[in-house]
Amino acid sequence: MIVKIFKTIGLISYLTSIFFVFSSVLFSFFCNSADSSFQNDWSSIIINMFLIVSYSSIFTLQKIQIKGRKIDGIHLISFPIIFLFFPNLFLIKTILILQTILLIYGQFVFIKILHSKNTGKWIFDLSIIISLLAQFNMIFYVFYFLLLFIFFKRGLKDAKNLLALILPVFMMPFIFNSLSVVLPPKTFAFINPTIQFNLLDPLTLPNEEIVWLFTLLISVLICLVQIPRVYMKFSYPKLFSGFFYMAFWLLFGLFYGLFGLNTIENRWFFSFIPGAYFFGSFLENIKSDTMKNTVFSLILLSIIVFKLLNHGILSLELPF
Repeated sequence: MIVKIFKTIGLISYLTSIFFVFSSVLFSFFCNSADSSFQNDWSSIIINMFLIVSYSSIFTLQKIQIKGRKIDGIHLISFPIIFLFFPNLFLIKTILILQTILLIYGQFVFIKILHSKNTGKWIFDLSIIISLLAQFNMIFYVFYFLLLFIFFKRGLKDAKNLLALILPVFMMPFIFNSLSVVLPPKTFAFINPTIQFNLLDPLTLPNEEIVWLFTLLISVLICLVQIPRVYMKFSYPKLFSGFFYMAFWLLFGLFYGLFGLNTIENRWFFSFIPGAYFFGSFLENIKSDTMKNTVFSLILLSIIVFKLLNHGILSLELPF
């Protein structure tokens, strides 16, 4: 039944997706606030809902641009379901939200570079995005490997493209340093922080994070299995380019969480979007609708039962 709703993108699929988003967010807040009321958390609930709806809609609309109407709305359901696996709620921090928006737009630009004649403009845009991300956390400079991959793949050696690559690397720090003279120092407290490592301790890892780490490892496995299959779909080369970008993002999010780069409480935030993306890709590649419904139902039921047990809301103890 669920698969049939998301076979096409329309009003019913969007409304169903919003219902799942609302239910998953509300259920997660309920589990995390089992010992207290969460009536004062409605602003956070609404923002969490808005973010999930925005993320899933952006990826769905982007795939529509590539494949037209030959696409289902599977990502409209994968994001709210994966949110149930996420070890904690989204902490509403402007910089983190800005970084995810830039990374999502970065996928669009990455595709444009590989499949557009005007490479200089798009290389400049992606270099600006990466350099801007790196102003808040220098570890994001690793995304320049994607640009180096593009230069190697397309054989770009001319001065115009090299200048488009290098100029933002020097331009963005100069702009931020100039603004720091004008704006209050508190505004720039998060600019260019020293890289700190908070290595994940497997001995003290809570159950939620174990489940999320296992989910990410499965996503990596899905990615490795599907890369050859997606690459063979030459009718949609742009789709493979986006897939490749998300694979890089997934590995980045995984290592970001394992090493806790400059954060402890938000260590898994950057792995949520690629995790949901590859979960949707996994469901999309199951050919049988019956099997899709079965897998979806089992996954949904399993995570609901786990969260109820883990938070002590449900007990396996016998009443006698």
